[in-house]
Formats: sequence, C-alpha cells, structure tokens
Amino acid sequence: MRITRILLQDLGRHRELDLDLAPGFTIIRGPNEAGKSTIQRGIELALFRKATATAGELESLRTWGAGEESRSLTRVEFAIEEDGNGGKVNEGVLEKEFRGARGRVSLSYAGETITDPARADQLMADLTGIPSEAFFRSTASIRHQEMEDLDRDEGALRDRLQGSIGGGDRGSSRAKARLEDAIKALKARGDKNPGRLKVAEEAVARAESALKAGEAALAKLEADRQALAEARVARHQAEEGFGENRNVLEKVRQADRLRAELQTATERWDRLRQASEAQVRLLALQSEPERSISGLRDALDRMRTLQSRVQILQETMREESGPDLEPDEEVPSNLPWGLATAAIVILAAGAISMALITGSAPALFTGMALGLVVAVLIFQMWQRRLETMDARRANAALDRERALRRQTRVGTEEGLRVAQSGVQNILRELGVRDVTSAELLLVNEQQRRHEIGTLEVQVAALMAGQSAEDVAALRDQAALEMEQKKAALEALGPAASEARAHERLEADTRRQQEAVESGRDAEAAALAQVDANPVDAEQIAGEAERLRSWQEQLEALRRRLRIYEATLAAIEEAERGTMKQATRFLEQYVGNDIARVTGGRYQKVRIDDRSLEIDVWAPERDDWVSASRLSKGTIDQIYLAARMGLVRLVTRGRKPPLILDDPFVTFDDQRAARAALLLRELSADFQVIYLACSNRYDTLADKVIELPGPVADVESSGTVGTVRTVGTRAQTADEAEVEAPPGDASTGGRGGQDVQAAVPGEQLSD
Repeated sequence: MRITRILLQDLGRHRELDLDLAPGFTIIRGPNEAGKSTIQRGIELALFRKATATAGELESLRTWGAGEESRSLTRVEFAIEEDGNGGKVNEGVLEKEFRGARGRVSLSYAGETITDPARADQLMADLTGIPSEAFFRSTASIRHQEMEDLDRDEGALRDRLQGSIGGGDRGSSRAKARLEDAIKALKARGDKNPGRLKVAEEAVARAESALKAGEAALAKLEADRQALAEARVARHQAEEGFGENRNVLEKVRQADRLRAELQTATERWDRLRQASEAQVRLLALQSEPERSISGLRDALDRMRTLQSRVQILQETMREESGPDLEPDEEVPSNLPWGLATAAIVILAAGAISMALITGSAPALFTGMALGLVVAVLIFQMWQRRLETMDARRANAALDRERALRRQTRVGTEEGLRVAQSGVQNILRELGVRDVTSAELLLVNEQQRRHEIGTLEVQVAALMAGQSAEDVAALRDQAALEMEQKKAALEALGPAASEARAHERLEADTRRQQEAVESGRDAEAAALAQVDANPVDAEQIAGEAERLRSWQEQLEALRRRLRIYEATLAAIEEAERGTMKQATRFLEQYVGNDIARVTGGRYQKVRIDDRSLEIDVWAPERDDWVSASRLSKGTIDQIYLAARMGLVRLVTRGRKPPLILDDPFVTFDDQRAARAALLLRELSADFQVIYLACSNRYDTLADKVIELPGPVADVESSGTVGTVRTVGTRAQTADEAEVEAPPGDASTGGRGGQDVQAAVPGEQLSD
C-alpha cells in the first residue's frame, strides 16, 4: 500500500494541509512545532482509528482556535499493486471526519464505496496487514522515543507471528488469556473471593456433615412415617372410591343434561332444516324470471281478441270461396267474311269490266250476280259486327265483377294475416307456442307469487327473529351440536343410560364421602405424631441430593480444570513451536539489517521465543549480550532493525507504509547514514515516510517536502503555511557528484552515492 496524497483539516497545528507523497522514499522535514508528528498521528488515525471514536485525545488534537462545530478530518489517497510486482494498480480514497457518534467514514476502493465504520476498518486492516492502531505503532509507525516499544499490542504481535508461520491468525493470545482467567477463577483460594473449586469443596463438606446428623435421627422418625404412610394409603383408597362414584354420578347427571340438550338441539335442527328447505325453494322461485300478471292478462285479452277476428275472417273467406264467374263469351271474327267479300268484289269487277269490253251478256249477268252476292256478304258482315260489339260489352262487365271480387278477397286475406301475425307476436313475447301455454303461464306466475309469499311467512316463522341469510350455517351448526351431544352421550358409557342409576349412585357417594372424612382424620392424627418429631426426613433427603449435586459439580470443576490446564499447556507448547520458528525467521531479518547498520560489528541476533527480548553476539566477550546493556544509540538501532523485520514478517505479503519520526537522533553519523540507506533500499518494497528536522538525508529521498515553522502572530497560528517541495530524487541526483565509499559492500552502487552526499566529508567503511 502506498499513500499518494494526504489531506488534514483542523488536526493539531494544521488548519488545512494537503501533501502529495512519493511512492518510494518521502522526507517531510521542518523545524520544531512544524507539525511533523501531527502528520504521523493523522496517518495513524486515518488508517486505524474509528471515525465514531469519542476519545479525549481526538478533542485535544483539534486545531487551537477552530470553531465549535469544526472537527478533525483526514483524507488519504492510496494505491495498491494487485500482485506486488508492478501489476495492476488499484486506487482508493479513505476519508474520516471525527465527530464522535456522528463521525463519518467514506472508503472508495475497487469500485465500491463503504460508509460503515466497522467494514471500512476491517478492509483497511486486510489491505495493510495491520490489525490495529497499537499494532501499527509497535511495528511500522516508529517514533524515536518509542523505539523499544515492541509490546504495545503483544497479543496481536504474537498472533501475527504465529499466523506468518502457520498460515492463519488463530488468536492464541486471546485464547490463552481466557484460559488463564478461567483457571484463576477456578483455583482462587481467598476468603473474600473464593474460586469455584473452593466453594464446591466447602459445600460438599457442609452437606456431608448435615447428612450424617440427619441419618442418625431418621430411625426414630421411621415408625411415625410408616403409620402416616398407612393412613395415607387408606385415605387414598377411600378417595379413589369416592372419586370413582362421584365421577360416575357426574356422568349420570351429565347424561341427563345431554339428553335435554340433545332434544333441544334436535328440535332446533329440524326447525332450521325446514327453514333451510323453504329458503332453498324460496330462492329457487325468486331466481325465476318475474312476469307482470297484469301484463300477462293484457296480452291474453289482446290475443283472445285477435283469435276471434281470425275466426271471423276465416269464416268470411270460406263464404267467399264459391264457384267462379262464367267465362267470357266468344267474340266472332269478321276476317273470313271480309276476305270472301273482297274476292267476290274483285271477281264481279272483273266480269263487269270484261262484259263492257267484250259486250258479252253472260259476262254482264255474271258480274251482276257477283254484285248481288257482294251485297249479301256486306249485310252479313254488318250483322256480324253488331254481334261482336255485344259480346265485347258483356265480357267487359264480367271483368269488372271479377276485379271487385278479387279486391274484396285480398282485403280479407290481409286482415287475416295481420290478425294471425299479432297472435304470433304476442306468443313470441310471452315465450310460448299457443294460447293454452300462455294461459298456463299466467296461472304458473300467480301460483309462484302465492308460493313465494307463503314461503317467506314460513321462513320468518321458523327462524323466530334470526337472520335468514345464514340459515344454512345455523342448520349445520345445529346438526354439529346434535352430533356432538350424541357422541358425548355415547362416550359416557352404559352407566349413563342405566335405569335408576341416579338414586343408587347418590347413596354410594354419600357412604364413600364418610369413609374419606374418616381416613383424613386418621391421617391428620398420624401427621400430628410425625410433626411432633423434630427430625425432617425430607430435609435429610434434600441434603443427600444436594451432597450428590455438589459432588458432581466438584468433579465436573476438577475435570474442567484439568481440561483447561491441558489446553493451556498445549497452546503454550504450540505457541512455543510456532514462535520459535517465527523468531528464527525474525533473527535472520534483524541480523542482516543490524550487521549493515553497525558496519558489521554485530552480526548475530538472538530473540527470546517467550518475551521477544533481543540479545546480540558480542565479539569482545565471545558471548551473547542483552540489547538493553548496550548504548542508547545501539539499542535504538537494534530495535529499528527489529521493527523492519517485524513488518516484513507479520504483514504476510501486504506492504503498509513505514512512518518514521526521526528515529536516528541517537545514531552517530555513520550508522545514521547506513540506516538511511537501508530505508532507501527498503522503499523499493515499502513506502517510507521519514519525518526529520535536518536536510542531511534529502539526497536519498524520492521527494522532499518542507513544512513551515510556527509563527509568532497568535492570530495566524494554526493557519496553513507554505508547504514547499524541495525536490525529487531525480533533481538531487543530477546535483550530487559523489563516489561510493570503498570497502563498504553493503552500500554499493547508487546507495553509496546517496550516503556520501548525506554525510559530506566523511569516508564510511565497514
């Protein structure tokens, strides 16, 4: 994880501070009270402190002179490589505003925005490999005054070391603490706060003593208890007999009640059944289409009138259907006579003409004869014409009479058709086929109306004021009640139906009750004898039960203690094994770094598996020496190397930023230069943020940021000063012209140039 930008508002001296950091080695320097430690604290708060925290420290960190409503705000922009080898880079932004319970957090990473404080803190712990703020301050966040503070979060540190070797965070420190507390709570022997084992042992002793005293007095009480038991048996027998007789008597009485209730339920069911049937018939009649009786009557009257008219018209047509009129007279034709006359005239004309021409007398007589014939024919034609005119006049009169009769018959037929159509229309309106059916329809409608009225009165009378809408439900309920009564009556058995059982059972019950009272008196006398004896057998039995209970609890507690102790021993053994392996890895890391920082003076390191105390091999003594016996500077150098090794080991591939608040103040120049060079090399894997007052390491940094110092003007205190970027590593490298120190194998190459530039005028050697 590499922080690319950090923004602080109203935190310590910084009213508003915005810094862009290099992904490798960044130096932030400035004079005292420039706010360097506040930047380190701001990063710690941003990464690991809950936004809803209400600690007084947060209030004390608020910028002096800030408004009442203003609160500290931190914003961190970061980038994380997916595989750690220059692969895909995921960028994220973490912003927290510390307002107590109203504090807010916003974490944007991998396309997701988280505002839940717990989820945000969990994700940051996963991304950095650092579980808590205290653990961060004991490993990757280093202050020169806290260099030896490796046990700030000892439990988390041990769990992380075990997780680094075993592949998982088992939380054995928490388990050990809980087991130790449980064992302590079991084994405590104090008088004010005794442990559970002591309480159980004392309770067992008290119960044994009480049981022995009670058993000695039980023999005297046994005879009285035997008498009491016999009296109780007699009473129980009498009560059982009395109870049986009373139960049978109660059954008989209940049977009498059930019979009366069954009779009532039967009558009610029968009445509701009739009402239900009547209501079903009533609904069926009411569901039929209703016709107007007056309309039916009017339709029948109209239909009867039309029927009478049909009969009259039919009779009229029968009377008019006599023989037809005589046929027309035959009209004589004058055409043959006309043709004959014309022929004779022609012949006569021809004969006369010939006679005149020839002067022949026969021809003349012939012409005259023909003329006479013509005259006769003309007379006949005239007479024939008169007859033809008379025949035509007679035929015209007959035609007029026939037309009059046809007109009269057509009118009669039309009236008959209209009357019959009216009858059919009425029948269609009524939905019947003939007049008889229409009359039956009227009769049925009258009967339906009458039956509906009768059924309504019947239903109302049977329901007796109840709603007729739920008559079926009431009927079914009555039937169910009737069946229940029958079933209950049958369940009472034959005794309920036995004749004269009532009187006999009452007599037997009175005798049994007297026997019960006698038995109770005998039991009371025996009980008085038992009560006169001060020994209580029940109490002694209770003491025996309590003794067994306490003995079982004591055995369970002892078994639990053995399990706890065995589990604790197993955890400690496993922890020693994993811690031994972890510390061996840690010794290798720390040994290499210590050898480089001390110029090869101390090359071997030994770390205690239990206390994590560090010993170094002293060549002068040819033996191990505790780091606490060395000089303050050497101690700081050892613990700086230990912290670097811890970060490499416990983060398990994750790479949190390393924040160092001038940890080299106790180092001499040579060791400080080597330590700075070590940080420079370490920045290839981890982002290093170095807070310093001087500029002696500027040439090692990828970026140098200079903070302004405090001002004398009170009104301007807490305001944003001018933050100046002194240069990047590319700029300072162009200006630095140094040579690598000879003989220092650990600072070869580019790192040697940086150290030479950082410590001018000195030649470093191993």
